[in-house]
Amino acid sequence: MNPYFLTNQESETVKALEIEIRFSSELDEFWSFVGNKSNQRWTWYGIERNSGVILAWHNGKRQDKDFLVLWEMLERFPISLYHTDDWGSYSKYIPSTDI
Repeated sequence: MNPYFLTNQESETVKALEIEIRFSSELDEFWSFVGNKSNQRWTWYGIERNSGVILAWHNGKRQDKDFLVLWEMLERFPISLYHTDDWGSYSKYIPSTDI
C-alpha cells in the first residue's frame, strides 16, 4: 500500500481499494490522395489525450461507414469522454453525456 495515501490508522480500516481506469479520447481525421486529388483517402484516428497514444485508426473515405469501423475498434477501451470537431459522424453516433 502506498504509505503516502493513508495514515497508519486509516490503512487499518481499508480492506480493499478499487481503481477504475477511464480514457479521454480525441477523435479526428485527415486526408491524403492516391494518384490525384479526386481519389481522396481519409485516416480516422482516436488518441488517448493524456498520453498521446493512438488507440485505433482506420483508412477509408469520409463517410459514416468508415467512422463506424473506427468506433467499433474503440469500443474495447473504457473511454468516458470524447473530444471531436464538428464533423457530422461524430455527433450522429457518439452519445452525448450529461455533465
